[in-house]
Amino acid sequence: MDGVKKSTEIKNFTEGNLTSHLVRFAIPVLLSHLMMVLLNTVDMIVVGQRLGEIGTSSVSIGGSVAMFLNAFIGGFSSAMQVIIAMKIGAGKHRQISKFVSTVCGFVFITAIASILIMLPCTDLMLKLLNTPSESYEGARWYALICIGGIIPIYFYHIISAIFRGLGDSKHPFIFIFIACGLNILLDFIFVLGFDMGVGGAAIATVIAQLVSVVLSVIVLVRKREAFGLTVQIKDFYRWDKKELLRFIKLAIPMAINNSAIQIAGMVINSMTNDFGVTVSAFAGIRANIATTVDLILGSVAAAGAMVIGQNIAAGKLKRVNGALIRVGAISLTASALLIVLFLVFPGWIFGIFTKEKSVLELVYPYLPILIFSLVNAGIRPVTRALIEGSGNKKINLIVALLDAIVARIGLAVIFGILLKWGYMGYWFGTTLAELVPILIGVIFYFVSVRKKLRKVNYERNSEYGK
Repeated sequence: MDGVKKSTEIKNFTEGNLTSHLVRFAIPVLLSHLMMVLLNTVDMIVVGQRLGEIGTSSVSIGGSVAMFLNAFIGGFSSAMQVIIAMKIGAGKHRQISKFVSTVCGFVFITAIASILIMLPCTDLMLKLLNTPSESYEGARWYALICIGGIIPIYFYHIISAIFRGLGDSKHPFIFIFIACGLNILLDFIFVLGFDMGVGGAAIATVIAQLVSVVLSVIVLVRKREAFGLTVQIKDFYRWDKKELLRFIKLAIPMAINNSAIQIAGMVINSMTNDFGVTVSAFAGIRANIATTVDLILGSVAAAGAMVIGQNIAAGKLKRVNGALIRVGAISLTASALLIVLFLVFPGWIFGIFTKEKSVLELVYPYLPILIFSLVNAGIRPVTRALIEGSGNKKINLIVALLDAIVARIGLAVIFGILLKWGYMGYWFGTTLAELVPILIGVIFYFVSVRKKLRKVNYERNSEYGK
């Protein structure tokens, strides 16, 4: 086995109690996701209360452009986390340092390229989204500022992935907690105090993320020996081609998956925005709630992917199966609690974002679709943990193409346009499409994963018998 110093803080999930591993890893991730939700929603809440439905619509549409980049780098961070986990599971600890430095250097170049590509395209994207004229200027400023500050946002995701890949989910929570508190404070100062409107909210978000990144870099440098990281400055620009290629092969499908889902959402929002600023404002709140639910239950999937990734690399079939069962039990319980919450307090929850009666009138017609989506959300972490934890680039690409591009947009068009359900049809079609990755994950498990793990066990047992 490729070892590291005994003082290492790298977590090994191939041994010990599975439930304990999942819960201890998932709770800080859940809290991090909740803080990220608050970081994203506080802009909408403060601006919405100050400027009404026009402000809510501006943050919603401008934020969707920035969220596209967040989704893209989210695919990179997921790939990084899984590959580190699989190196740990396979006992290849010494490869982690070169992998980390190579990916960080590559991500910096990617961030610069994203800014250069996205800034000139901002107006085009807003027009493609059919941004209402009342919201256009605010949405434009929000998008431009967030895109211009994308480097700290990218590196928050990547550095958090390094910590989590090494089994430390507590520090990313601390970083985002500080960022969230700072963002709330700056929102009140810039939006309410200086009356800077939507642009002030975007500036607050970028500054908060920058502070969290600086803190995370300081902590990672201080803990490098505990994590067994031996990185030099030259390693960030002298990339290991083998490690980079492996990363790209997994990261690109994951990034396409996340980005394609975001693009599908933007396309559907574009069609929805044709119905006016009221529906646009509700769509923004709906999307924010959907993101919140996904991040909450995504914490369970992230923990599951870590445990599954290590145990697949170690060839431990029983622990993979055990992790999947526990992920399902936790996520379905959380989903059930959310369903009860939305059934009992729907008006109050949506009222957090806006006081506009015209917007709140859409809550109850949308409620059945929301409940259906919450049921899907309870099942989805199981297959998501399996697919991400497997590190299989092909299955991630299949999910991206079928789920995001074919199913989400296709079903939205069928129900919204062909069946003439309007914007409710768009939202129902999107919700129905959530079943696609679930079905793909089930097929993938029985056709590929079980077969692969049995083969690994057979080879190891045969070798041991010799």
